[in-house]
Amino acid sequence: MTRDIIYQIFPDRFCDGNELNNPQNSKKWNSPVDRECFMGGDLEGIISKLDYIKALGATAIYLNPIFQSPSNHKYDTSDYFKIDDSFGTVKDFENLVTECHKKNIKIIIDGVFNHTSTEFFAFKDILINQEKSKYINWYHILNYPVVVTTPPPYKACGGASFLPKLNTKNLEVQNYIISIVKFWEGKGIDGIRFDVPFEIEPSLLKRIREETKLYLIGEIWGYGGDYVPRYFDGVTNYLLRDLIKKAVVNQCITSKMFVDEWNTIYSMYGDNINSMVNLAGSHDTERIYTLCQNNINKEKIFYAFLFSLPGIPLIYYGDEIGLKGENDPYCRGCMDWDKYNWNKEIYNNIKELANINNTNEVFKDGKVKLTSLGERVLIITRYDNKKSISVIINFGFQSEIINGSVIEPMSFKFI
Repeated sequence: MTRDIIYQIFPDRFCDGNELNNPQNSKKWNSPVDRECFMGGDLEGIISKLDYIKALGATAIYLNPIFQSPSNHKYDTSDYFKIDDSFGTVKDFENLVTECHKKNIKIIIDGVFNHTSTEFFAFKDILINQEKSKYINWYHILNYPVVVTTPPPYKACGGASFLPKLNTKNLEVQNYIISIVKFWEGKGIDGIRFDVPFEIEPSLLKRIREETKLYLIGEIWGYGGDYVPRYFDGVTNYLLRDLIKKAVVNQCITSKMFVDEWNTIYSMYGDNINSMVNLAGSHDTERIYTLCQNNINKEKIFYAFLFSLPGIPLIYYGDEIGLKGENDPYCRGCMDWDKYNWNKEIYNNIKELANINNTNEVFKDGKVKLTSLGERVLIITRYDNKKSISVIINFGFQSEIINGSVIEPMSFKFI
């Protein structure tokens, strides 16, 4: 998957392809979102937009959770073997996989194995039978009676009572989770992104790594050297996002400081650096256009960094057309399918960068060299035995003359 570009989709907000499966009281498409609302996006909607995704240059889709769940975000799973009713059916998912593979698009699903919803069968049994439940060791019960309240009498993800934490050290739990992985692997998926794997028992991660050939990605917000390649092929490279943010958005570091910090990240992963997922934003961050204070040039060079440095570029749905939004829930607004409202400059920039990345092998597995010039000018060179491509990025406040060429502030140029 190191040769791919990932397009991330939050299913409820991407495209409503079948209004018949919309949850009750779904809001009108493109109306303001909140933490609890449903908008009606589904798998049929995604299938209908595969040509759009392909034309953008993406070659893989990462879906936020799609399993049965009471929420709009689906990070509180109630049934791991069922597609949420509002998204469709297992048959719809199989159709999605088939249609994606016809277009050479891979499918990555979200694996939420650290916690469940309170409606998950094992936890419901505990609520009913209390100490006598045969699933009592599937969770971390702190005291009785077990009730859903705040604070909860059990360990919960983020302390949220609706997210009881599984005891992933328990072999029964481990076997159950591995059966989930095997089930969806049998449906043709290409990879799994693991939610909060740093809270999961390492022995389970090790077993999954040994028992599947799927491409495995871990959600890691900091140092990920302990996870790659031991448990995952790659992790979300939020460290790189933070570094680019300091250079492009805050403009608070020099190009030399950028190179020094990049070398630290590179040394963390070594040859596995090409498997890291380079992202500008996600469902857990503010939109990149908002982060860049609606400055198009800043967003453009943010993506120039992501597509030029080693790693797998990820585009969060809607970022390519300039969607705005602060962090959750506002970063999870509806995809706007009215082209009149698109920011064409941002769209064309991402599409062009994706094309350059897809058509030049050096961006997939070539070596990298960073050269610092002046205060805030950087040259990124990707090369192999056959070819070399460089991009000059000026993330400073003034124009710079490099090799006789004027590089305007907040701009980049391939040479």
